[in-house]
Amino acid sequence: MARAPLNADAFDRSEYDKADQQFRLAEQKLPPQAVESLAREVVRRLAFRMPRTVRNEDLPTQSEIDLLCAALLSSDHDAADRIILAARRDGVDIEAIYLGYVAGAARSLGMMWDEDRISFVDVTLASGRLYRIIRGLRHIVAASFAKGRDERPALFALVPGETHTLGIEMATDMFRREGWDVDMSVGLSHDQLLHQSEERSYRAVVLVAHSDRMIEPLARLILALRITQPLSHIIVAGNVLIHFPDIVDLVGADAIMQDMETATATLRALLDSPDD
Repeated sequence: MARAPLNADAFDRSEYDKADQQFRLAEQKLPPQAVESLAREVVRRLAFRMPRTVRNEDLPTQSEIDLLCAALLSSDHDAADRIILAARRDGVDIEAIYLGYVAGAARSLGMMWDEDRISFVDVTLASGRLYRIIRGLRHIVAASFAKGRDERPALFALVPGETHTLGIEMATDMFRREGWDVDMSVGLSHDQLLHQSEERSYRAVVLVAHSDRMIEPLARLILALRITQPLSHIIVAGNVLIHFPDIVDLVGADAIMQDMETATATLRALLDSPDD
């Protein structure tokens, strides 16, 4: 496949760079099992994206997917980017890129990992590169996600495994009394929460966690939401903020919600931002 130079206009460069930074920070600051969990989440969420309306002739061959996997695993930091951008330049439909190239590469990487043909280090590198590509293409892929979904202002969700519900219940009630039509999710597992969120398009998702032990499930949930809700603003709230001053960069959030007094202003500022 032909390759093209990295074109800043083809990517949301800011989100691309933030996704790259997030994986680097995670490798530095989280234990290996947490980093492995993040890598598996990216591979899993992307691998299960199967083509439905894309014509077979528009999908990549296995040889092309193998080339993309080799690029993702190579020492060339931008090799996979060039392959994806070349496909865009050649007129390949975005759904074929996302559901064919990216999802196909994720499935191949997952199989190689399960068969011990690539190492944990390899798959972490490759999944991080896949994730930053998806974040860079978020505005382009978002339209296919929104089809058939209701749009909602916000979802307030307790991070799976967290047991302290009072704060999220109070916050949701406060927003509703101020006229916000928001949803709340408490007590769901990771997969259940993702399933619920995929039924609607949320302009913002507020994730509440309190214990420092929640950092890994929080980071994993945000990765999954970034894939399933490409344009949603992700906000972190709760006592977990005390334990991790750099939490925005570490988990890839857009903002934090410090307290009840500033909560509505924080959410309104994000929803009114030019990027929304």
